[in-house]
Amino acid sequence: MSSKYNGWTNYETWNFNLWITNEESDYSHALELAEDSENKYELSKRLEDWACEMADDCIGTEIGFIVDMIYSSIKEVNFYEVAEHLWETRQEAIREHDGEAV
Repeated sequence: MSSKYNGWTNYETWNFNLWITNEESDYSHALELAEDSENKYELSKRLEDWACEMADDCIGTEIGFIVDMIYSSIKEVNFYEVAEHLWETRQEAIREHDGEAV
């Protein structure tokens, strides 16, 4: 049985992509991460770090079930899939601007 969600690996991946591309400031930051990364793998690791930083900011020093659920959800995100999507978006923007990809 497939657990795909709206064309993404799973709900967690879809949800992460939705949130980082829905707000202009977050989307700009995501594209900056793509621009500063040398490849999709590096970008995926930066996205994962960013997700953990966002969780840390929200959680603070709390412990317990909800904290475990938050980090469990983060572990389910396919950050490489999101990185591929952002990488392609970046490449398209470069092609439109310069006529070629970097």
